[in-house]
Amino acid sequence: MRSRCTVSAAGLLSLCLVVSVSLETITPSAFDGYPDEPCTINITIRNSRLILSWELENKSGPPANYTLWYTVMSKDENLTKVKNCSDTTKSSCDVTDKWLEGMESYVVAIVIVHRGDLTVCRCSDYIVPANAPLEPPEFEIVGFTDHINVTMEFPPVTSKIIQEKMRTTPFVIKEQIGDSVRKKHEPKVNNVTGNFTFVLRDLLPKTNYCVSLYFDDDPAIKSPLKCIVLQPGQESELPSLFNLDIP
Repeated sequence: MRSRCTVSAAGLLSLCLVVSVSLETITPSAFDGYPDEPCTINITIRNSRLILSWELENKSGPPANYTLWYTVMSKDENLTKVKNCSDTTKSSCDVTDKWLEGMESYVVAIVIVHRGDLTVCRCSDYIVPANAPLEPPEFEIVGFTDHINVTMEFPPVTSKIIQEKMRTTPFVIKEQIGDSVRKKHEPKVNNVTGNFTFVLRDLLPKTNYCVSLYFDDDPAIKSPLKCIVLQPGQESELPSLFNLDIP
């Protein structure tokens, strides 16, 4: 059932549709009459999973629920609903099991936005899963007199495509003092899972060091800096095993 309504947003009148869709696939033209909701759609590899996320430009409207539909352009198929991202309040969706098979393909992603005032609009874009950049892992730093332990957490990788991307994309640990980069380390992280510790050595006590992680991808997504002042007397044995995968 569809009906039309006129609503006011930021002093402007926009036409939105109210719709009830229970099908899992529909024709690509099904949402052609929906008004566009300005948004930004991104795709990244986060924690070894392919994640699609979106951000609406209009953040002042009522709370929204989202339903994600997609079609792979090269297959000339109907739009398919992503079941785990249907009528959700989250502005992101795990599409690892949906899109990795066709990483070379263009995907049309359509996010149906259900506003709290019963209006419905759409946010859409073309996506190339093969271009998804790698996000850096979660990490913690612990400082000692002359070194810093950087401990990262790498979840298991179940996708061979993501494994290959991690193998061929340099991983960087950036070490800096203030705004000045001191060193860039490139440990091998291929096939690393679980906690992985890398040691920044030969550091000066009473000095503020900052650390950031990223994969040297295009674009590179860099973690926020984590900083620590090394204090005299914080002694610790260096780890004897770093879980490095060195070919």
